[in-house]
Amino acid sequence: MSGTQITNAREFIDYARQLSSNECYAKAFDMYLMAFEKNPDLKNLYEREFRSVINKLNEMLAAGDKIDDIFCNFSRAIYLFPGNMYLLNEVGKYLYKFGYYSEAWFQFQKALKVDAGFVNAEKNLNSVKNLLVERWHFKMLNDKIRNESYRAAIHDLISRGKDTVLDVGSGTGLLSLYASECNPKFITACDSSEVMANISNAVLNDNSVKNEFSVVNRISTSLNHFDIGGRLDVLVTELFDAGLFGEHILTALSHAWQNLLHQEAKVLPASAEFYVMGVECQNIIDKYQLCQAAKDLLNIPSLNVHVFQFDETYDCEDINLFKTLKYMTEPKCLMTVDFNDPNSIEDKLKNTEPYITQLAVNQNGELSTIIGWFNLNLSEKYQLTTDPRSDTRATAWDQAIFFDHIPKKVNDDQRLVYKFTLQSGKIALVQDCNLKIIRVTLEILRFLNDIEFMKKIMSCLGLACVYLGQLAEISDMCIADLSPFPMFGLQMLKRGAKSLVCCVKSEEDKQFFDEVFKSNDIDISRITYLFGTGWNKDSFNEDKYHAIFCNILEVAGDIDLRYRDISQYLRQNHLHPGGLFLPSKITLMAQIARCDWFDVHNRVDDRNVSNYKIAAHINKYQASQNFCLDFSLLDYTPLSEPVDLGECVNMASDVINVAIIKTEDANSILCWYNVELMENMGEISTKRSCSFIDGTAFLADPHIFMKKGDIANILHCVDTDGSFKLMLDVEAT
Repeated sequence: MSGTQITNAREFIDYARQLSSNECYAKAFDMYLMAFEKNPDLKNLYEREFRSVINKLNEMLAAGDKIDDIFCNFSRAIYLFPGNMYLLNEVGKYLYKFGYYSEAWFQFQKALKVDAGFVNAEKNLNSVKNLLVERWHFKMLNDKIRNESYRAAIHDLISRGKDTVLDVGSGTGLLSLYASECNPKFITACDSSEVMANISNAVLNDNSVKNEFSVVNRISTSLNHFDIGGRLDVLVTELFDAGLFGEHILTALSHAWQNLLHQEAKVLPASAEFYVMGVECQNIIDKYQLCQAAKDLLNIPSLNVHVFQFDETYDCEDINLFKTLKYMTEPKCLMTVDFNDPNSIEDKLKNTEPYITQLAVNQNGELSTIIGWFNLNLSEKYQLTTDPRSDTRATAWDQAIFFDHIPKKVNDDQRLVYKFTLQSGKIALVQDCNLKIIRVTLEILRFLNDIEFMKKIMSCLGLACVYLGQLAEISDMCIADLSPFPMFGLQMLKRGAKSLVCCVKSEEDKQFFDEVFKSNDIDISRITYLFGTGWNKDSFNEDKYHAIFCNILEVAGDIDLRYRDISQYLRQNHLHPGGLFLPSKITLMAQIARCDWFDVHNRVDDRNVSNYKIAAHINKYQASQNFCLDFSLLDYTPLSEPVDLGECVNMASDVINVAIIKTEDANSILCWYNVELMENMGEISTKRSCSFIDGTAFLADPHIFMKKGDIANILHCVDTDGSFKLMLDVEAT
């Protein structure tokens, strides 16, 4: 290529940079393409800044909903940069954003084929998998008690060669497979999820079902009998959640009786009972309500502060994981429903009166909350229960936690009256209308209820004041505290600091903050709020702070990259010389382990589904990382000692050698953090009960056999933006 051509190509680059600086990204994009076409050797030199321009251009186009233009730009870019994993990943992100999930999956996979260590693409692929197939499918399919009970009941119910069958909410098609064993005349399976309907169809075909069947990708309430070849004889379903009715089973069956079934049809399960019971468990209630120790620390001892749960009336928990739980009352059946009686179903749907029940206390203590579970009467012979006290319970479903119950001291033989309603088909605990409950986001509640971490913050205050006293008078000190709740900032204001900058996500959170500041006699004019998620580095103007407290960890257990970048920017540009930055260090920790819980919740074993071939179809949706883990509740076997993977702020890709201490199949790398608030003040680990940061686990698929004395390799992969993942390998000694 001639010197003149090279010069012209570089002039295009210079012009593109000028256009980009003036935010003329569309023209800059064209100039880069022209430069690369004239001189392909420039592509490697300017690829990164070119990607920055296309990203900014596409952000503008996305704001204007110009989808076609976005993908046209990507097409032109990938033509010049075939196999560029960053562009492939960005294409996938926009496909995901606009609802093209299968196409997004394909792009993320292409990016990972270029580099298996590309963290962002793998996280995005996991997001697609979690969206397309909800995680409870794995746990449900691995519940042999549930599966075999359904199988036996279906065999008892279906008349061979005579009945037509409707499988509502077919999922992977397991119940249809059981029905096919009875040789019915016809099977119709329906599921509202396109992915699950496709899986049902593939499973039924792969298992060589000889009966005539069809899979309908529609919600059952949108069907009539003309859509399914006439009114059918048998309906089977597992459309239940922990609160029995939360998946709208009553609405589905009401519609089915009116539109899809014969008058003499049969429904499986035949009936159900829902039970409630009072329990004592501080760990459970601390997940949903501000604990007394935190309220005392904030000087709001009498306020009821609960987590904001949108329109949910209960949450779902496997309460058998909580070892300190006590059953404080006898169980009481709240309601029963006969699924084979349309009148029983309509009565539940139309009833506006509360369901009143009386719970008999059986010991002294504190009644933390009310839990619920159910019995499914599949047939006269076969029953399933989610009663947590039963050794033969179905583990596919958790228990319902009515989290707005106000804890109370109770005495043996006391009787407590509770009212429940069916709100939009969901059971709800009726609260005293005079009871005032303040709602806050989960991050705030978890942060404040981590009393060990709060004590750690309080223990730093004296030394912090002495240290900062060398810089300024307390009355002149400006504090920035970007924690979920500014506990450090609040305490500094109480000691006389001049001002505080903090962040809130919602108006409800701000009202709570104001209430706390008021209760501590803090003038609100000293507070500056950064509201919502739109604030950024520019929000701090030219202000300087004597102390900056930042939390860069997400509740789910990952690093919040946005907060990490902002915290580093503040440390470098907005901290007074010699000022105090907290935490001083956050370290990533890891440990190789075997935990059967991960297998149950992440991959199906065909032995648990009567040896039907289902695993191959569902397991491709298993994610490589699990979040929101409380390691104090999980049974696992450590196969190595904990290992320090370095500070979280400036992580770099590395291979860490770890000695194996036990012979076992490894299926996970557990991850957590050690936090040092101030130098020489000691670390506090997030791997403990009631930590405001959950643990995560990177999963090994397939399992890797580890022998005591082996040296395992933890591959620590880090992207340029700081996101990370861990992979496992082993080399025998």
